[in-house]
Amino acid sequence: MHTLWQDVRFAVRQLRKNPGFTLTTMLTLALGIGATTAIFSLVNAVLLRPLPFPESDRLIYAANTRPPRQGRSASDNSVPASFPDFSDMRQQNHSFAYLAAFHDDQFTLNGQGDAKHLTGYIVTSDFFRALGIHPQYGRDFLPEDERAGVHIVMLSHSLWQSSFGSDPNIVGKTINLGGTGYVVAGIMPAAFSFPVRVPAPQLWTSAADDAYAPAGDKPLTVQRGAHYLEMIGRMKPGVTVDQAQADLAVIVRNLAQQYPDTNKKMNGAVVVPELEHMVGNTRPALRILFCAVLFVLLIACVNVAGLLLARASKRRPEIAVRAALGASRLQILRQILVESLFIGLCGGIAGIGLSVLLLKVALRFVPEHLPRLDQVSTDGRVLAFAVLVSLCTGMLFGLLPAIRISKMDPSSSLRDGTRTSSASRQQHHVHGALVVLETALGLLLLVSSGLLIRSFTRITHVDPGFASHHVLVASIDLPGNRYSNDKNVQFYNELLPRLAAIPGVQSASAGWPLPFTDSMMTISFEIEGRPVAKSDQPSEILSEANPGFFKTLGIPVKEGREFTDADTRTSTNVIIVTEKFARKYFPNENPIGKRIKPGIGDGSTNDVYREIVGVVGDVKRGDLTSDTRPEFYLSHSQATLSSPTLLLRTYGDPASIAGAVRAEVAAMDKNIPVYDVHRFDDMISSSVADPRFQSMLLTFFAAIALLLSAVGLYAVLSYMVAQRTLEIGVRMALGARRTDVLRLVLRRGLSLAMLGLVIGILLSVALTRYMASLLYSVKPLDPVTMLSVTAILLFVSLLASTAPAWRAARMDPMKTLRDQ
Repeated sequence: MHTLWQDVRFAVRQLRKNPGFTLTTMLTLALGIGATTAIFSLVNAVLLRPLPFPESDRLIYAANTRPPRQGRSASDNSVPASFPDFSDMRQQNHSFAYLAAFHDDQFTLNGQGDAKHLTGYIVTSDFFRALGIHPQYGRDFLPEDERAGVHIVMLSHSLWQSSFGSDPNIVGKTINLGGTGYVVAGIMPAAFSFPVRVPAPQLWTSAADDAYAPAGDKPLTVQRGAHYLEMIGRMKPGVTVDQAQADLAVIVRNLAQQYPDTNKKMNGAVVVPELEHMVGNTRPALRILFCAVLFVLLIACVNVAGLLLARASKRRPEIAVRAALGASRLQILRQILVESLFIGLCGGIAGIGLSVLLLKVALRFVPEHLPRLDQVSTDGRVLAFAVLVSLCTGMLFGLLPAIRISKMDPSSSLRDGTRTSSASRQQHHVHGALVVLETALGLLLLVSSGLLIRSFTRITHVDPGFASHHVLVASIDLPGNRYSNDKNVQFYNELLPRLAAIPGVQSASAGWPLPFTDSMMTISFEIEGRPVAKSDQPSEILSEANPGFFKTLGIPVKEGREFTDADTRTSTNVIIVTEKFARKYFPNENPIGKRIKPGIGDGSTNDVYREIVGVVGDVKRGDLTSDTRPEFYLSHSQATLSSPTLLLRTYGDPASIAGAVRAEVAAMDKNIPVYDVHRFDDMISSSVADPRFQSMLLTFFAAIALLLSAVGLYAVLSYMVAQRTLEIGVRMALGARRTDVLRLVLRRGLSLAMLGLVIGILLSVALTRYMASLLYSVKPLDPVTMLSVTAILLFVSLLASTAPAWRAARMDPMKTLRDQ
């Protein structure tokens, strides 16, 4: 231990003597370790950290499956459960201690100051028990809480604090949600939030809300064809995911045989760990980013190894003296490794500080829907990772110089003329190999970032099918207990003209669900004159719209007309379809005047034939990369399915009229909050947040790699010029021109760069295919990207080679020979 301490003290003295070298190596490592640690913090929080629930490895996500439809991705074959199907699975399964279901809903809190919009979930009675969480105050939901007429609510800790002053006596009291009294059953713990989504849920009500329906309608809890529930389960001890999936699949297939009209298309079940379901498509992107930052760290290590090798040549006399005085090869090897590890640890400490800064910057650009962002921190696991990386990098970049120094021949090192020895030439080869490796890895990162940038550019130029500029979006929620269907329609019929009269507004309308939102409704339908069994009826996306919807959103009307004020409950029932719908179901014929019957009701009031009066353009639904799908639109006045979202096209900045919109709604009903107010352009921007973040981050890593590669090449050529000063002086004394010397150094630099480029291209061909899932309309072997980044790297290599070459060409041969 005493000897080791002496080595540490000696290493510190050596590094203090060379502050420039020490600062350069530590900053290089700090950059690599800091970036790696920052990305690991993201990966740790999102992918590695277990869910904050007891025995979270037993939590699973479950859904029905159907055969993949032609033209759809494999992920489209999962289907939410209906309440009757869920109830059968809950009773008949043998794999779950608890199986629960839930879906999102909107609520309005009244009686606590101004009306407040709340995001909540309707859940079944086993929901919290499946998660293994108990209320901080009050009681859990009970099976009898699923009965119609029961109004009971569980509050989140944040809502309890913000709206009820953290009063524990609120448990058992009644609060007003949308005009209905709900008894507060309990308060959830502060750390609890599920589902893990944005915005976070503020309350949970029991499934009794779905068991109630207005007169003449059937409650959702008895509609086997209404698939709207997500399921989460806690497996029994010893049960595997595969066993649980097989168990549910048998039940689903039995239900398909029992109820062919509604379940014929269900062919099985999917069961995956809840953490895997939660992180979803973010897993491959984060893995690729983490691999990219590891390449940056490797380039930094290679760079530092090159600096250490160059420094080692200057320490040859020192090492030779130590060996001549009796130091063993092992002692010399240990001393060099101690210096390397010390540099690595110091770089790691600086890197940890830098990672905190980089993480703060990165979180500003991370898509807000990325799960568990609130858990991203520099915790013990992250610190342990940073220390481990520091030690490993210290060993990695220090091992090669240490081995080469320990193998030095003391006698040859003490003799003159060692600069032209074969050992020196071998060292040049090692330096060159390091530069080639840096260049190859740099090209790989440049190609990867180039592919993402080209993909992102292609995405942003996709036509969504409508004009999003100068459109304001605002949501309202009319409670069903105060607004029947007729009152709902009347409210919009009075509100929309008032909104259109706001100064600066060009037109106003409403519709639901809007493109680029998480909401989507798929409904089966029957075409007049083409009778088929109910189980074989086609299904497509259904939306509802108010008059002026297509004009306001800029969706072109290709044939016929759009909805008007004349389309009322007493007039002819009408429907509008998209071009893709018309081509699919009415090929080579005019769809105007044809009639279809969407299955949107209980078989009586809403299930009627509706005449097609218009054909409109196709629009992107989920995001810009999704395919357009057939759709049909119903008039909100004739089929009131929801409280449509408000749309206002303005002449100027849409945000400037947000206050006026709130004022008009409050003038009609002060208990109706206006929420989620934003520009439609912001929705488009949010939809490309993932590719934008990935391309920005990988471009940042590629820029670091490019800089380090250039610095490495510059250092190698500078070292070569310094080592070959005598040779260059002799050449020039014997008649070599300055251009010959310039060409000599440039040829060396560019030959190393070209070899690195060739290896980098081979690496790109082998590895970029794993990025295919992140690319849109760009192939992993995109020739434009390959040629562009190759030209960039070659140009930077030329710049890095120019300074050492110019310095060599400007040598005075006589002075050089005298000095040597």
